[in-house]
Amino acid sequence: MKKLLFITFISFLWCNISYSNPNDPTNEWLEDKTVNELTQEYGYKLFSVSSQNGGYSLYTLTNRKIVVSCLAASGNPELKFYCFLP
Repeated sequence: MKKLLFITFISFLWCNISYSNPNDPTNEWLEDKTVNELTQEYGYKLFSVSSQNGGYSLYTLTNRKIVVSCLAASGNPELKFYCFLP
């Protein structure tokens, strides 16, 4: 039984299975999220939106003391949408 538990534990570490808490986000968790998901599903509030020259828009979202920024580039196919912790 101990061997089975040990093998299971090592398998989870090896596969890097983890859970991220929306109240303590990481950049890996944020990389596939959108502004709509963060506001509607996770309770973030839109703090500000600023448009830059060149088609970039920066969205700033807050949830309690957590600040998340999302960058949207309409004309750049390499950087379409990206959320990160500032």
